[in-house]
Amino acid sequence: MKRLFAFIMTVALLALIFWRVDRTALLANLRSTHWAWFTLAVVMFVPQVGVIAFRWRRLVMCFAPITWGECVRIVLASATMNLVLPSKLGDLSKGVFLKRTGTLDLKRAMNIVVFEKMLDVAALALMMLGGVALMLACDGATPLQRHAAIVAGAAGAAAVAAVAAVYFIPMTAFPGFRRALEWLGGKPRLKKLHDLVLAGHEVITMLQSRGARRGRIVAYSLLIWVLHLAQIYFFFLCLGVRPDPGQYMSLVPLAIFIGLVPVTIAGFGTRDAAIISLFAQYPPSLMFGIALYINLRYIVPAIAGIPFLNRYISYARELKQ
Repeated sequence: MKRLFAFIMTVALLALIFWRVDRTALLANLRSTHWAWFTLAVVMFVPQVGVIAFRWRRLVMCFAPITWGECVRIVLASATMNLVLPSKLGDLSKGVFLKRTGTLDLKRAMNIVVFEKMLDVAALALMMLGGVALMLACDGATPLQRHAAIVAGAAGAAAVAAVAAVYFIPMTAFPGFRRALEWLGGKPRLKKLHDLVLAGHEVITMLQSRGARRGRIVAYSLLIWVLHLAQIYFFFLCLGVRPDPGQYMSLVPLAIFIGLVPVTIAGFGTRDAAIISLFAQYPPSLMFGIALYINLRYIVPAIAGIPFLNRYISYARELKQ
């Protein structure tokens, strides 16, 4: 039912945007695409998938042997499953794979997957913070963009602080932390938060005991988002748009986070509307064209993962059961 609602919302939002923009100008913009920049943007999928696979291998090798090629296949297959299955079951099926091939039970395997996702959130939020600082230090932003930057800065700082506290700061570093944790555990409504904090520290303890290098894993996460943001910038360039660096580094991550709100499939529609609204100094038809190209970031890996789907779909079914 949730998936049906997300599908309806996706179609409705995209239809509304198509209806409101100048469709003649949209087609003209798409026809004027600079294909060299577009080709470079598409080529960026190769290093992106490669580095994501390297990071997953770094995490998994602590518990079970796995080849880089196997990591590439499961990364692409999970991208396909994320478009057709609810609640990011594509990514979570990695946990079932880790349970089957390693020494972890399902709960701890899922904690590793959640840790990987939280690293992505923190890395993107950190880059957004840098963009916000750059935008607020320079002139040229509209009042809406400056207000959006302030919201993005607050949300980004909270995300980075939360991930750091859950995964990287020892419990003993906070006076009274254990007492607060016991208090959380005694509150049924806060039980999930209590479990998340415990699981986060358990993940780091496991990785450290297995010889994982946290610095390298964090560096991979930052590199992944450097590659993602570079690709999106190439999509801007292929339609002749050169945004201010501060605006780009703060507003594009904010649009990506808006796309994570679970009301549409893969953020289609919500992310497009955010791109159009946040870059209001450009014609909506032009920004919608860029947003459509940005959506390829989710479609192309999903198509590339189809040949590997049958092998890993059973993991998602097992997880659902």
